[in-house]
Amino acid sequence: MRLIVGGKGQGKRAYALTACPSGGVADGENCDAEDLTSCRIFDNLHLWVRREMEEGRDPWPTLEQVLEENPDMIILCDEIGCGIVPMDPSEREWREKTGRICCALAGRAQRVERVICGCVQVIKGDKE
Repeated sequence: MRLIVGGKGQGKRAYALTACPSGGVADGENCDAEDLTSCRIFDNLHLWVRREMEEGRDPWPTLEQVLEENPDMIILCDEIGCGIVPMDPSEREWREKTGRICCALAGRAQRVERVICGCVQVIKGDKE
């Protein structure tokens, strides 16, 4: 598994598609768990986490199951923990949950990268 993080609109998806041009993309904004077991690229992890939390589900057990079935996927997540701390407790909880999930994913990933302005910074793994 590979984890790619970065700000919104920084080129994460375009970069992931260069690494896996024929891979199907599941979008966390509207995909379901079944889509995640068959995709090559899972974009917008942070939006999927929000949806799961809004439905009252802990996203981590589902994600662990997905990774068992689809261990070679590339996961993309916007960095949402920087900036002003939200007043809304549910927004703070969502940001913290997403951050903790990204930490767990980074620990399991063979490679972790950050994309900034379309430039790739390798955080973990071999530099290609």
